[in-house]
Amino acid sequence: MPRSKKEIDKELMYKKLMPSQSKQQNPAEEGGPVNEAAAALQSDFSAPPEREPAARREPEPHKVSVPSLDSRRTEVVNVMEEVVLEKLDSVLARFQCCRCDRCKKDIVALALNKLPPKYRVVSDGQITPDLDAQTNAQVVTAMIQAVIKVRAKPRH
Repeated sequence: MPRSKKEIDKELMYKKLMPSQSKQQNPAEEGGPVNEAAAALQSDFSAPPEREPAARREPEPHKVSVPSLDSRRTEVVNVMEEVVLEKLDSVLARFQCCRCDRCKKDIVALALNKLPPKYRVVSDGQITPDLDAQTNAQVVTAMIQAVIKVRAKPRH
């Protein structure tokens, strides 16, 4: 039964893509090409003889390293979070707010939601740099607003 050209093309493409599988022919294929057109296509697109790949290597990940910095452990820190936590006790004392754990966390969360994050990479033990006067005022304002909100409706 003659095969359609579409079927022949699929087989040839499979042989071209999978040359190792072309050695193991199916019993139906042992008879050779079905017609002259298939023979011409097969001779034009025959798979090259299989050879072993020359020094196939896995790509190495790109490494960027600075020897003096690699020995220190660094981490990414939200400077705003550090500043809010530093100022928390003084703001609580000034506004005589509840000091339970839940209220403290609510104040910190509300203040941080009002502030833009500022991330920096710092080494272990390195002190976070001071903020400018305008950013410091934003932090204090956000904390005062958070204290007023929590004091009005505590969730404990």
